[in-house]
Amino acid sequence: MAVSGFSSIKSSFQIARTVGYRNFFRSIRSSNTCKTCALGMGGQLGGMTNEAGSSPEICKKSIQAQLTDIQRPIPEEMFQVTTIEQFKSIPPRELVRLGRLNTPLINSHDKQYYEPVSWKEALEKITGTLKRTDPNRT
Repeated sequence: MAVSGFSSIKSSFQIARTVGYRNFFRSIRSSNTCKTCALGMGGQLGGMTNEAGSSPEICKKSIQAQLTDIQRPIPEEMFQVTTIEQFKSIPPRELVRLGRLNTPLINSHDKQYYEPVSWKEALEKITGTLKRTDPNRT
């Protein structure tokens, strides 16, 4: 569903209410790039100025994408009680609303649940996999 004009503004304020107005306005005033279309927002000037210098400008998709960054993390307990198959059955929109991933997770193929691991362990596993990967396959 396309959102523009006043409905776009209304949608933005709904997101702000979800994540907190202070977090929301700090986020949209920062120099960043839209995670969905790569349009530069804020650039060197920061705020709601696009790369061409037009203001106020903001990418609505960027606001939606940033929602996942500034919302609360998914409680680790959820990964102990929700199976991988159950996660697969949750519609994408509902998954996003669960919160942000704050902890690396491992899918051990012989287990039914995602396992939270430390960042050190996750990076070691990634590094090991990359080292074993044929350079012609990367």
